[in-house]
Amino acid sequence: MNFANLVQQAQQMQRKVNKIKKEFDEREFDIVSQNNIITGKMKGNLSIIELHIDQTMFNIDNQEDVEDLLMVTINQMIDKINKEREDTLNKVTNGVDVSAFI
Repeated sequence: MNFANLVQQAQQMQRKVNKIKKEFDEREFDIVSQNNIITGKMKGNLSIIELHIDQTMFNIDNQEDVEDLLMVTINQMIDKINKEREDTLNKVTNGVDVSAFI
């Protein structure tokens, strides 16, 4: 295999990875907390596009609980989406680290 073929394969892989990343960034994931108190949607690029908090939680006495639940729920979604992004890219690249090319 010559260098030109290697470069061409790397470029093809880069285009494929970029396409998968773009598609993944637009994909929507459901946000669901314990007991469905917080629900919504987050995109693969980690932007929140929809968020609902059960109105029974709007009470000054439990504000800290709601804030904690919101923080935990969002962080869990970020972890889940990042893991799924990694798995998706690994399928495309067969586990080869192509970050130097991207």
